[in-house]
Amino acid sequence: MSLSNSIYNVVASGSAGNCEIAYNTVMIDCGVPYSKIKKYSKDVKLVIITHAHGDHMNMATIKKLSYERPTIRFAIAEYLLPYFEGIRNVDVLELNTWYDYNYFKISIGKLYHDIENIFVRLDFLGIKYFRATDTFTLEGIAAKNYNVYAIESNYNEDTVWDTIHRIEASGGFAHQRGSINSHLSEQQCNDFYYDNKGDNSQLIRLHQSKTA
Repeated sequence: MSLSNSIYNVVASGSAGNCEIAYNTVMIDCGVPYSKIKKYSKDVKLVIITHAHGDHMNMATIKKLSYERPTIRFAIAEYLLPYFEGIRNVDVLELNTWYDYNYFKISIGKLYHDIENIFVRLDFLGIKYFRATDTFTLEGIAAKNYNVYAIESNYNEDTVWDTIHRIEASGGFAHQRGSINSHLSEQQCNDFYYDNKGDNSQLIRLHQSKTA
């Protein structure tokens, strides 16, 4: 059974842009044009940005959102602070620390990408979310008995090399060579989910490749 958009809404996921909204209230990443999020913006109270790649952090959209919604808050790790100069209501979060935003709480932790990146934990009055994308491993991370797991499932380990060889044999550029060193596979996603899930957990697969 899929989750309703009011619980977890995947606005966009993939190399063209990433943005999800939990409980109509918390936006995770904003790597899309403003037109894609405009209809959701009136309910969003907090925007969490994980890393500086443009498909996760569209600064034109973020500046527009800050202007249109002057009370909205932005939560980032310290490494993103230079990008947010002039943006109002920016909260700089430390890793592995819970922050209370009235009826929801958030915590961030380190991921392993080709630039600095974070995963996100959310707790909405006991409904718990774990979100991780753009990482080559989740080793050493735990999120036991969460309700929602939104996790990258970028490529299939069993077929990715066939895809690489086929593309390169025809003279093309196989971006999958980079993916296997910076993104999470379907198998890694499954392993983490089954190691952590509870009886009522649900999995949402993010950042899925169309070619691997």
